[in-house]
Amino acid sequence: MNFLTSLGFNLPELIREYGYLFVFVGTMLEGETVLVLGMIAAHQGLLDARLVGLVALVGTYIGDLGYYLIGLRFGRAFLDRFPKVDAKVQRIKGWIVKYDIAIIIVNRFLYGFRIAAPVALGMSAVPAWRFLVFNIVGAAIWTLVIGGAGYLFGSALEALLEDVRWHDQIIVGLVLLLGVGLWVGRYIARRVMRGG
Repeated sequence: MNFLTSLGFNLPELIREYGYLFVFVGTMLEGETVLVLGMIAAHQGLLDARLVGLVALVGTYIGDLGYYLIGLRFGRAFLDRFPKVDAKVQRIKGWIVKYDIAIIIVNRFLYGFRIAAPVALGMSAVPAWRFLVFNIVGAAIWTLVIGGAGYLFGSALEALLEDVRWHDQIIVGLVLLLGVGLWVGRYIARRVMRGG
């Protein structure tokens, strides 16, 4: 009996029940860590990899669309409230004029620009139809690359830990807790840096 079971938690059941919701919300807000964790859980047989990929695709698409709409509707007021995002928007604005399609597709891979790039695109002259079309292309590429890496990582982790399979629940639980902890830590750090 492991620690979580002794507390009345059935970790595989919790992952099966809430794992897709975790992936959806996580990929809307942040992304990589959550998708990798979802694919590790899929490799462990706790989730379906195709469904994790589909949920991540929809989550990341909606997340970027939301940031685009914030830029389109609230632009300057949003940036006044979040000066760090404003600094990043100013850095990327010149690139959007020449490379708008490329920015739409690769923004998820540009560390630190996950929010700034779609906001800047929304504030620019990029038509909504162009963002909608190329955002799905970017979301699909991102999901395949990051999700594939997560699934391969799960395979490597399983091979490494093959002799200790009796603690799969603990391993998956610790990986998920680590991911959630990192996400929560980053969220809290951002809130503290913004002053609230």
